[in-house]
Amino acid sequence: MIEIIEQRSFKDAAINSSMPYENYGDYYALFVGKYMNHSIYRSLLHFDLPVLEGKGKIRKVELHLYIVRNNESSCKKEFQIYRMTKGFGENNVNYANQPAVHEEVYQSFIINEEVNTYVKVDITKLFNDWYSRKYPNHGLLIKASDENITPLVAYYSKDNDDEIYMPKLQIDFEKFEQEEYAVEAKSIKNKNINPENLYIMGNKYFEDGDYKKAYEYYGGSFEKFIPKRGYSPKLLLQMVKNLDQLERYDEGLEIIEEGIKHYPDFTDLFFLRATLYYKQNKIFLAIKEFEKCLDMGESPVHLNFMEGIGSFKAYHGLAQIYYEFEDYDKAYYYCKKALQINPKCIDALHTIMKILLNQQRDINDIKEKLESFFGTNIDGKEYMILADVYFEQKKHQIAYEYLIKAEEIIQVSSKEFYKKGMCLLFLKKYKEAYKNFEKIKKGELYEKALYKMILCEILSGNMYNATTLLNRVRDPENNNKRKVYYALKNLLEDRNCDSISDDKIESKQFIDTIFELLEIIIEAASPEIFEKSLQLLNVIENDEVLLRLAKLYYEHRLYNMAYGEFVRAIKIFDKIDFEGLNMLTKTFKKIK
Repeated sequence: MIEIIEQRSFKDAAINSSMPYENYGDYYALFVGKYMNHSIYRSLLHFDLPVLEGKGKIRKVELHLYIVRNNESSCKKEFQIYRMTKGFGENNVNYANQPAVHEEVYQSFIINEEVNTYVKVDITKLFNDWYSRKYPNHGLLIKASDENITPLVAYYSKDNDDEIYMPKLQIDFEKFEQEEYAVEAKSIKNKNINPENLYIMGNKYFEDGDYKKAYEYYGGSFEKFIPKRGYSPKLLLQMVKNLDQLERYDEGLEIIEEGIKHYPDFTDLFFLRATLYYKQNKIFLAIKEFEKCLDMGESPVHLNFMEGIGSFKAYHGLAQIYYEFEDYDKAYYYCKKALQINPKCIDALHTIMKILLNQQRDINDIKEKLESFFGTNIDGKEYMILADVYFEQKKHQIAYEYLIKAEEIIQVSSKEFYKKGMCLLFLKKYKEAYKNFEKIKKGELYEKALYKMILCEILSGNMYNATTLLNRVRDPENNNKRKVYYALKNLLEDRNCDSISDDKIESKQFIDTIFELLEIIIEAASPEIFEKSLQLLNVIENDEVLLRLAKLYYEHRLYNMAYGEFVRAIKIFDKIDFEGLNMLTKTFKKIK
């Protein structure tokens, strides 16, 4: 049986000889070749290796690059792929500090007139060398064969606006069905299983969101922990992140303590300890750990898995804490420190925006202050960043205006149409929102846009049109979402609405869709429509609904309503979690 597996790039960056200390780790495209007579570009890619379950063989592995620029398309251009012998940081790599590569050229490929299409390169040998652990996987570098003359070519990076065009590996794996022996089929306690395979299986379940299953495999691997193995530090990080998802914070702290004994300069672990302390409301301990990260600096190269944890991310962690304490001066100071180190630290901009709003600054002053962080000539991508910042704080009109400015400078994609549609939806301009969603004809945003079109019609009262659109999504995989939207339509038409599910386990399939809708409707519709929409919580059987509703009210600063629902969640369902407890404490202080 042939299994086709696609693996998108985990990190990527371009480097430029004429700007040797600049980083382009979050740019929408990656460049290779020579630009004009002064700049040589190279690009770096790193792919995590997928789990290939069962016995079989890798038939072919292709690197897919979507070409978006091709200077001098009439001439033939040759490029080479090299195996990197050291890792790279996506947000700090540049031409001056670029990692070393092995002298062997693993593959060459030719680009002629290709543009707005894929180039496919066979890298089976390189992949096999990684997968068999002949060489560690530090990524690959692409450069022109003759960097003195080869014209510039660009392809989309993982930070482009449409995930479908990200660089990816296509792996053709032939599984031998008669001898299948997936690691999962074996007992985790089998002492003969390679502990690295258990770690890999844990990663698979972690990515799928099955955190309990993931931790079983991580735990099995940890029983045979050997510090010198290359994957061992990553195992510790994944175990802590997994326990974080399970809200088993004390156990996560125990793993960190054990890890620090083996790797005392592993700053990533100190950073995770700070975040766990913060979630446990151990604020002063969290502050000390973030400060310790700044004193230590970044982890050594062989332990550096999280970018900026010894610099800008630690500063932003402190900024968040002081923001929560309403010490806005200190919070602002730490945000500025984060941005001085990494001007692309978008989280710091979001926090500055919240600080300025809480200080009740005039909106024009806020706009001027935020724009000042980008200098005098703001480009299209920076306008989109500003749009995201304002959208996050529910300033949808200003976000929309920035998106329009971006559209005047750069070519818009499905992502921008979707963002504009969402702004207009929240502004209750349903017809204009519909038109933007309608422009998305394909790709990963298509289904989301289609459902937003349905919602626009429902909120406009065009129930016949909504039904027609719902009939376009009859695929079995969309059936649960479709049921929720039909239920909303019927409720707003004052029709009888039957229960979607009386089973607690089955109801979990619907709860995220319901709250995604309520999150929009609470802003994008009248209070009367929102009140009717709350009846969606009665069409399923789930003991999380009151806690989720309390959090929804809290996020929208409806503190009295949030407090009431938190109390009901505890009394009726005995439901509260760490996040909810922190929200309840803050809510009580605000309404006291």
